[in-house]
Amino acid sequence: MVSNTYIILQARMNSTRLPGKVMQTIGGTPLIGILLKRLKDARLPIILATSINKENDTLEKYATRLGIYVFRGNENNVLERFYFAAKEVNAKTIIRITGDNPLLDGYFLKEQVEDFFSYKNERKYLSTSLSQTYPLGMSVEIFNFNLLEEAYKHARLPGEFEHVTPYMHQNKPGNIEIITPKREKSRYHYRLTVDTEDDFFFNKKLIEEYGCDNLKMNEIIATIDKHPELTQINKTSVQKTWNE
Repeated sequence: MVSNTYIILQARMNSTRLPGKVMQTIGGTPLIGILLKRLKDARLPIILATSINKENDTLEKYATRLGIYVFRGNENNVLERFYFAAKEVNAKTIIRITGDNPLLDGYFLKEQVEDFFSYKNERKYLSTSLSQTYPLGMSVEIFNFNLLEEAYKHARLPGEFEHVTPYMHQNKPGNIEIITPKREKSRYHYRLTVDTEDDFFFNKKLIEEYGCDNLKMNEIIATIDKHPELTQINKTSVQKTWNE
């Protein structure tokens, strides 16, 4: 694995759909804490990229206590926030993670990083979401700094600033190699992300009653497969798209 590879985890307290969600607790631990613990399995340095808004002071203090480096930047231009966070630590390769996916599997993330480095093209972008076969909430995006810098300099659409990577996966320059890992049996309809209150209660049940915070991705999927009624909890939640 190439050095100067960093996980950049974006999170903020004033999300529009469920404010303060990353610090809401399940089993006594904030969502962001559950995620950070699971990301340690990837054995890569982690940067928490949050905004300069005062609401995020609590988030910064919590992450700092856990030994996580915190970068604070633009609230709404998340692309800019990522660019300067990566530049500050001289990151060559960036793994983009969002703070609303508490059950993301660190071992799964590590596998994606190894896959990414198996491709020799420097202009490459990997996403586990584009195939729409992995559960929502298992999103991993990987790209090199040069591509991030290009996006920062040339992105123009609001969705490109908010969601960081659309410039890459919409293939604006026309010659980016897009890597889209696929799961043989799709479980894209399993919402392990937390966008709404129903999503929060779904994840809460998985963690508190089934111990999913200690399980790998396929074990979590197997648990839900055995209890399909659980998906009724957040069946009406709708994912926000990059161009909204």
